[in-house]
Amino acid sequence: MGWLKLCSAPLVLTCALKMRFKAFLRTRYEQLVRDSCSEQPFVIPSAVQRYFNNPYAFEYVTAVRRFVGDANRVLVIGDGGGRDYFSLKLLGKTAVVMDIAPQSIIGEMVIADANQPLPFAPGTFDAVVMAEVLEHLPNDFDALRRLHEVTRDGGTLVLTIPYFHDAEPTHVRIHSPASIERILNAAGWTIDAYIEKGGGLARVAQWLPFGFAIHTFNALVYKLRGRTAYRALNSRIAAFDFWLGARRNSLHRWSKLYGAFIRCKKSEEVNWSALNCQAFRDMHRRSSAYLNVETKAKSGGRPS
Repeated sequence: MGWLKLCSAPLVLTCALKMRFKAFLRTRYEQLVRDSCSEQPFVIPSAVQRYFNNPYAFEYVTAVRRFVGDANRVLVIGDGGGRDYFSLKLLGKTAVVMDIAPQSIIGEMVIADANQPLPFAPGTFDAVVMAEVLEHLPNDFDALRRLHEVTRDGGTLVLTIPYFHDAEPTHVRIHSPASIERILNAAGWTIDAYIEKGGGLARVAQWLPFGFAIHTFNALVYKLRGRTAYRALNSRIAAFDFWLGARRNSLHRWSKLYGAFIRCKKSEEVNWSALNCQAFRDMHRRSSAYLNVETKAKSGGRPS
């Protein structure tokens, strides 16, 4: 027993040192987050500031802000972490959050289900932001049509969506680049800006050694200048990743987090029922023609 205790002592000491080192890093990072909060136009919760410090989350902030553009009154559907609400408020936008569950970090908000009729008058909003929400809605088509109704003519829908992602148990709609465009068109939305996401430098920065280097660099910059370099650094990372995702089927598609940032303009609804009716009319004739061609091919073109 004494021998076992002697052998295990270095291991216990190593584990204790690792835990103390992790606690030290966590404390230093929390302080860095609080310090960087002072760089905003007004005070925001430190939990929200993390979205500005994290390269991957900062790409969502950047894309949503860019796509919202000059719109002032913005409806945010589903904003559990407060990221989109506060990032838009920092720009002086009038942001209204609607969520299925209360979010204490936001305060005043509308509790409602996007699967159901919306509690807003037609044409109330200049833009709607729906980030990583559509895949959770069983009635996604109806939800998109209702958003169409509460958005003014010429208004904007800003959407972020994961592709081919069914690992999350609350995902009930699994989309591809083609399927998301079709359902948007059917609901009266036309895509006019599109950036794929999921991989790139922001994803690499999530790897511990790179993340550690980024935060250490910012801690040093803060000591020297009294300001962090998160915004400048993360803006450059986002610019590269947006360039990488500017075309469909980009290299982002190899990431497990593959998806897209999408901006849509309000347009006329596509009559999808009429298109399907045209595509599938008199299917027996097409089937017969196909079978005749297949039979001739098998018989070498000889009549049967």
